[in-house]
Amino acid sequence: MLPLAIARLSLWLSPIIKLLPEKLAIKIYSSARTYFMQQLYKYKAPPVTINKYNIKILWGLAFRLPLMNSAGMFKNGEGYDLVANQGAGAYIGGTSTYNPREGNTRLGIHHPFISLAKSHISLNYLGLPNLGDIQLSKFTVNKQDGCPVGWSLMRSPDYTSGIAMEKLIESLWLYHDNPTIDFLEINESCPNLTSLKSDSIDNSLDTLENRLLYIGQNFLSKRKRHLPVILKLSNDLEQSLIPKILDVLFLTKFDGINLGNTSTNYAKVKLANLTQRKLFNYFVQNFGGGIGGNCLKKTSLNLCSIAVNYAKSNNPGYEFHVIRSGGVSSIEDIIESENAGISLNQWYTGYFENYIKHGDALYASIFNFYKEKNPY
Repeated sequence: MLPLAIARLSLWLSPIIKLLPEKLAIKIYSSARTYFMQQLYKYKAPPVTINKYNIKILWGLAFRLPLMNSAGMFKNGEGYDLVANQGAGAYIGGTSTYNPREGNTRLGIHHPFISLAKSHISLNYLGLPNLGDIQLSKFTVNKQDGCPVGWSLMRSPDYTSGIAMEKLIESLWLYHDNPTIDFLEINESCPNLTSLKSDSIDNSLDTLENRLLYIGQNFLSKRKRHLPVILKLSNDLEQSLIPKILDVLFLTKFDGINLGNTSTNYAKVKLANLTQRKLFNYFVQNFGGGIGGNCLKKTSLNLCSIAVNYAKSNNPGYEFHVIRSGGVSSIEDIIESENAGISLNQWYTGYFENYIKHGDALYASIFNFYKEKNPY
């Protein structure tokens, strides 16, 4: 069965499924999502033509569109040909960890996930399932022009802080030595990080600043090729911390920052639909996990705008870019990002919502429309 047919059938059945007891509804939806993703990974999308938009050259890499998938969609390196044929501006695999992980199972539900389509949000408690960096760092693919390859990785929550950072450095070098990889993203925004334990001998790496300095000293300053490295932070980041974080990034020669990813601020989500509110409350009370979707849109733009303005006012002296993720779903979001000076955008929930509407033409539906309205 084609993945688009599965996605549309799931959307059509969704109101019925969500009338079931909350646990059963989440179990059905999580299983359906797993099956859908398996079919999506195997699907061979035909190439889609997209009118010239605005090719961006960032860090010497050509991005044919300022929009790409977020990490978490293709954890084990699946799907490059899919999104490249659909017209994506880049591809990113992961997020991965040094050690393989099965991901979360709770209440008999493997990889809990639910989408609340009417509210344009999703919830997940996947738990970083991946095959591990030793295997995944061997990733290779026939790249298309204008669709570079990135990889997202993070310190594993299965180690104490000191060991986790040592393993992260090992992973960074593994990807560094793979010429297929064009840029890296270090994920510090995942809710699973809360399970990290302090090292009983040395807890100096328990602060973000010290971890960034550690990465700068042990990897960034020693790179043997031009491999941009980006830091990814949560939608819940305090705006007042951005200048301090950027100062450390400039000092250590990070090449960019990605702001606005998943949130655990459950209180800010307001749902008018009673059924969806009950499902939301049940999920966060029993699983926790991260929120994605439209409720992140405003905050992601604000965070990125602050970062852009600070970078302009405090020139780091080298090429540095701000990337937006969280709530991106339309050409209006892309225009807002570009007006704010944001270089690239990532989508996850927005990708799937547009895929259901437009199929493989999801990128073309956004950028061809914009081209028609704004010829040049």
